[in-house]
Amino acid sequence: MSLATLESLKQQLFQTHPEYRSLVREHQRAEARLQEILALPHPRPEELEESALLKRRKLYLKDRMEEILRRHQPSATV
Repeated sequence: MSLATLESLKQQLFQTHPEYRSLVREHQRAEARLQEILALPHPRPEELEESALLKRRKLYLKDRMEEILRRHQPSATV
């Protein structure tokens, strides 16, 4: 699948698939919070722990989004 086709599918799913849209938004919130923590000059131990949790959560969310994308990709014919 070409990059343009993949991006088109992502946009379509974002508009029409509530779970996918929710996952994307949660991933964006986690990324924004992670960037806030990483920008701190001296993060507290609890912030470092939170950043580790955010990284794991982002990976989980990305895996779920990829799973949805795979299910909605057109079947490849040989």
